[in-house]
Amino acid sequence: MRVYQIKLFILSILGLNSILIEPLHSQNKSSDEGGKLYELAARAVAASDSRTVLGHNEKWLFLRNELIHVSKGNFWEKDWSKIAVSGKDPLDIFLSFKKKLDALGVEFIFVPIPSKVNIYPEKFSDSVSMDGVLPLSNAQHQIKSYFDKFREAGINVIDIEPTLKARRSAESVTSYCLSDSHPSPMTCQLIADSLAKKINSYKWAKKYAEDSDVSFIKRDPKMIEVVGDLVPEDKRETWSPEKLMISKVYSKINGELKPLIPDNESSPVIVMGDSHTLIFHEGEDMHASGAGLVDHLQEKVGFKVFLAASRGSSSQALRQIYKGKEFWEGKKMLIWVSSVREFTEERRWLQLPRLPR
Repeated sequence: MRVYQIKLFILSILGLNSILIEPLHSQNKSSDEGGKLYELAARAVAASDSRTVLGHNEKWLFLRNELIHVSKGNFWEKDWSKIAVSGKDPLDIFLSFKKKLDALGVEFIFVPIPSKVNIYPEKFSDSVSMDGVLPLSNAQHQIKSYFDKFREAGINVIDIEPTLKARRSAESVTSYCLSDSHPSPMTCQLIADSLAKKINSYKWAKKYAEDSDVSFIKRDPKMIEVVGDLVPEDKRETWSPEKLMISKVYSKINGELKPLIPDNESSPVIVMGDSHTLIFHEGEDMHASGAGLVDHLQEKVGFKVFLAASRGSSSQALRQIYKGKEFWEGKKMLIWVSSVREFTEERRWLQLPRLPR
């Protein structure tokens, strides 16, 4: 076992907490990196009740609720009644949902969004062991065994964590926003690419795109500046904005270029999820419009989708598809996008209450 010395200090200028954990000595560096990250997250959570935790790299901010989730370690191997706020194994919820979708002939795809600290642990603490420019934990992917249970049950899981970790060896832009709890625009496009490849492999999708009366125009990338949702309110005016490169998607409507709202109730594709479906899409505090996951997905498949989104829990978005038979006619696929922290931190999972008659 390693021994660590913990130094906790408050950065009064920023009003944020930072944890510095220094290893006094180390032995087998590659054997327990996952466990060490759990421990680092637990110590940060215990040190403060602030919503935001400042990383070792002061430009990087982390969501405390996400760290609470990470601190629970291999949660899928533990007692759900104790490890999860809801007291339930989410797999049971997803399986119940899949059975209802199966009865409707709708394919179910799940896209879990990894924890920011799992992709960039060294930005969180300088106690993370490194192999060159990459953390040793970069090669580890412990949650895969839980996702394998989803796959064994017939749920298609598009797991982007290994891809995001692999990209770190050559990335020119980060996969996550520095001061925000959401992934970067690049990651939104990466997810859209993965989903579009799946959707475009179906004949029904190609036919729907051919019959669609909308067209899409993807503009050249441009730089925007954002102050993320993890920056405390009293620091927002003085915080140095983060620069992000986005590509907006438009449609020409009455001679004007406008983002195309994903509100087509007759679309064969439903995208359902939490704020990860709204970032760079909804505008205002979501930083931009027309440049989110659904915007790029619509452009790549060639037709409008139906978005059911909630800024809180992703399962709350189910309320938006509590619809009758007409809504479900012609539906082919439902994509559920959600932060992995919901596995343990969701308080109450909603479920689709009934099948349309």
